Amino acid sequence: MSRQVLVNAAAAARMAPSSHNTQPWRFRIVGDTLELHADPRRHLSVIDGERRQLVESGGCALFNARAAVRAMGFADEVEVFPDAEDRDHLATLRVGAPIITDELDRELLRAIPLRRTNRRPFLNRPVSLADSTALIALASRPGVWFGRLDPDQKRRLGRVIDDADRTHHANPVYRAELMHWLVEPGKRRKDGIPLEERAYRLPLPLEKELVRAAPLVMVIGTAGDSPHDWLAAGESLQALLLHATLRHLAAAFLNQALEIPPLRREVMSIIGRGEHPQMVLRLGYPEQPIEHPAPRRSLEDVLLVVD
Repeated sequence: MSRQVLVNAAAAARMAPSSHNTQPWRFRIVGDTLELHADPRRHLSVIDGERRQLVESGGCALFNARAAVRAMGFADEVEVFPDAEDRDHLATLRVGAPIITDELDRELLRAIPLRRTNRRPFLNRPVSLADSTALIALASRPGVWFGRLDPDQKRRLGRVIDDADRTHHANPVYRAELMHWLVEPGKRRKDGIPLEERAYRLPLPLEKELVRAAPLVMVIGTAGDSPHDWLAAGESLQALLLHATLRHLAAAFLNQALEIPPLRREVMSIIGRGEHPQMVLRLGYPEQPIEHPAPRRSLEDVLLVVD
């Protein structure tokens, strides 16, 4: 029974979001445990030199796996970074004792395949304070904080994002890395960003305007800035995204604001706290829902079962 639970958990984990849809993870079932490993071959070395986004993506996958285990009626027991000699071994998940699954656990599992990154404009419809407060409460984890930006902060953030986009696109090495992960229509790749979706971030000034017009812009941050903090931020991010999905909200990532160290410091100044921002995203009700999910590698591509 526990073996099938772990297989199902890995299947849910592989549906997590990741930068450029690189899906930078590998899973191993060893006995009664599911190991989550980062895949360094899928590391975006240009925009993520510190591996922060790589580990955050792993945190998103870990949250999915844990949600799946709970929805199947078992406690989720997790040890993070269990091997001090292997920085790619992010976590080990063990199936715990049977529990009574509540409706929220089942709803989160249902939301996993429904979640979409939506880079398109959002409706001019506000996200209520009650909804955003509920999302923060449901996504909170020890050591992780959330900030909601007011209109002036969104305007200032828009400038930072515009600076980041222009700096990135002037760098031929960045452009080469991006082009590697763009998927043209008709290609049978199981990873990367569909070209028609990436087009919603071009031309460059568009992103700045999308930020200013977004009903809700949030920053997720942590008190520290270690891999443990990045993993926790990823778990909180995925919790936020799944609960937002259940409220028919969509989200788009604004990672570029944090990918250049001087601009990351500007974001810290904008939000008015000296702690470490780990993710910036805009949320709202989509004008155009994304009907088809981004391509995904098969479970066989990412899961190894060790007998």
